[in-house]
Amino acid sequence: MTLFAWDAKKYDVLVEEMNDQHHHIVDAMNALYDRSHAGAGKVELTRLLQHLETITVRHFREEEAMLTRQHYPQLEIHKGIHARLLKELAAHKQAFLDGPGTFTKEFFDYLELWLRSHIMHIDRKYGEHFAQEARKEHRKAG
Repeated sequence: MTLFAWDAKKYDVLVEEMNDQHHHIVDAMNALYDRSHAGAGKVELTRLLQHLETITVRHFREEEAMLTRQHYPQLEIHKGIHARLLKELAAHKQAFLDGPGTFTKEFFDYLELWLRSHIMHIDRKYGEHFAQEARKEHRKAG
């Protein structure tokens, strides 16, 4: 049972490194979902949740650095979205830690919506922007 089926074509943001990182985030989400539904204990689920948070923070940092290097015009908006997502993830994490050690359906709905909408609509924009810039440079050179 998985929360989110990875589809390399559907979730392609046109930047291979970011695609790979997204796939790792999906794997971490699915592991958390699978172990939660298998009845894993709070200690194991806390470890998996921490891993998801760690790789997400790292991904956001690396993505923002890439966007900075590329002078992406929507960088500040993108950073704001990341900050909001991390704040929401922290709130879900705290609710889990304060609770009996189970996740709600709303938590997993949040994860799925977050990843799907972020990859397909937010991150895809920078990939398209970079591709468009590359085509402009190619035309100038040609």
